[in-house]
Amino acid sequence: MLRRTFIGLTTTAGLALASLGRVKHAKGEEDHDSDQDCYINLQAVQTRDELIKYFKENGYHSINPLPLVTGVEFNGGLQFDDDSLRIGARDYSIQASARVEDLSEKNKPGALPLFHVMALSPAGGIQPNQSIDLSLKFLINQLGIVHDRLRVTGTNHLSAHLPLLQQYGIQESQIRFVDLKEARIAGKGSGYFEPKGHPRSPSLETYSIEYVLPSGQEIEIVEIGLDGIGLGLGIERLTMARHNQLLTWKQGLKSFRDAVQASAQRQDLPLPRGYFEILGLPQPDSDTGDA
Repeated sequence: MLRRTFIGLTTTAGLALASLGRVKHAKGEEDHDSDQDCYINLQAVQTRDELIKYFKENGYHSINPLPLVTGVEFNGGLQFDDDSLRIGARDYSIQASARVEDLSEKNKPGALPLFHVMALSPAGGIQPNQSIDLSLKFLINQLGIVHDRLRVTGTNHLSAHLPLLQQYGIQESQIRFVDLKEARIAGKGSGYFEPKGHPRSPSLETYSIEYVLPSGQEIEIVEIGLDGIGLGLGIERLTMARHNQLLTWKQGLKSFRDAVQASAQRQDLPLPRGYFEILGLPQPDSDTGDA
C-alpha cells in the first residue's frame, strides 16, 4: 500500500537474460531471507532486520510475501503492493514491490525502482490499535526519528488517531487535511488508496506519515489504513530518514534487476514487461514468452 516515489547498472549477464525474455528455474516460495542481495544497500537490510526483530519480540509472526513477478498484465507484471486482507492482527510480511508509474519520477532523489514494505494489520476499525502504537514507538524510540520533522496527511477522519499521535510528539499543527472526494479520485494514498485497474481492487481510506529531510524534501515513510485494513512501513524510506540521506533511482537498478530475475526463476515465469520498461531495455519479441 505504501506510496510512492519510493536500487549498479545492468551487467552483461543481465542483458543476456533480458534478451531471452525468460529465466527458468525450479518453482519456489518468495522468502525475504533468500534475497539479501536484492536490497539497495546494507543499511536497508539493517533497517529490515531491526523491524523484524522488534515485531517478533512483540509477538508478531512472519507470513510469506506475494511474488514480485505476478504473471498478470497490471503494473507491467510486477507486484504493486501488499495484500492487506491476508495479514492477520499478529502477522507481518516483508513485501517487495515496484511501480512502472514511478518511471516518471526517476530523476527525483528518493524515487526507487524497487522498494520493500513491512505490511501489518491495524485491525480494529477507525480507532488506532497496537500495531499503529508499536510502529510509532519504533520510529521515535528505536530509529530516533525527530518528531518535529514528521508530517501527517489524510482526511479529517484521522482525528480519531490524534491522541495517539500526540503521545509521540506529533501535534495537530503537523497534520495536513485533504478532501476525501479529491483523495479518492487520485487514489494514491495519503487520504485514499484505490489504484485504477488493480486486480485486487483495494479501496480504503488512509493517512500517511512523511519525514522532512534537512533539505526540506519530504518522503513518505508510513501509510496507515483508517478502516482496520492496511499498515505499511517503507524499509528504504525509513533508511533514508534515519540517515538523512536520499537514495536514487540509478542506485536501485541492480537490486531491481536481481529481484525480478530471482522471482521469475522461482516461478518459472517470463520476465515481465515492467522489467524491460524500468531498465530501459527493448521488449523481447512476442515469441520469446514476454508476459
